[in-house]
Amino acid sequence: MSETAARKPWTLPVRNRHLLLTRGRRRAMPPVKTLRALGLKRGMCFLDVGCGPGYFAIPACGVVGKHGRVLACDVSPMMITELRAGAKERGYANMTAKRNRGYRIPFPDACADFVLIAFVLHGVAEIQRLLAESRRAMKNGAAITLIDWHKKPMDMGPPLEARLEPEELVSELRQAGFRKARWWDFDGNTYFASALAPGGCQGRGDAL
Repeated sequence: MSETAARKPWTLPVRNRHLLLTRGRRRAMPPVKTLRALGLKRGMCFLDVGCGPGYFAIPACGVVGKHGRVLACDVSPMMITELRAGAKERGYANMTAKRNRGYRIPFPDACADFVLIAFVLHGVAEIQRLLAESRRAMKNGAAITLIDWHKKPMDMGPPLEARLEPEELVSELRQAGFRKARWWDFDGNTYFASALAPGGCQGRGDAL
């Protein structure tokens, strides 16, 4: 059995969701600055898979502007409720947030210019299923970025047995058919991995 296959997925308890929106996290990884550095631009359609309460999804509404769109999904109905409330409070009308069940992303084929999966994979048992769904929802040549924890002891993040080495994640992206997959370190504790969708994918998504 491979190291990736032997992983033990772990999900943050919903009662601890406040840890996803701390000031310390915003100082370490400012969402607007991070999204712009990754290439998110005005007018794009941004898809946040495993969006949580909106750490990236809500700021993305401002980055893409009124002619852009933010699509967000999470398996937790509580997260979606908080996300919608946060977007409404800030006056953003360019977001659609839906709950997803299992690996199904509740948005149509080829709808996204940019996909983000941030600090989600530690809770995913079948990474290829999630990447295949993400690819289905991406336009030709669209970009995908994943943010995750290095697999080393530290005082934060999920258990070690739930994490992926960056080289493993790059391998997963290539196996899923993405091109130009690469990774880079962020702060010694977290890393980014990115790739591009090669072209159209089969399958049909749900209506927006």
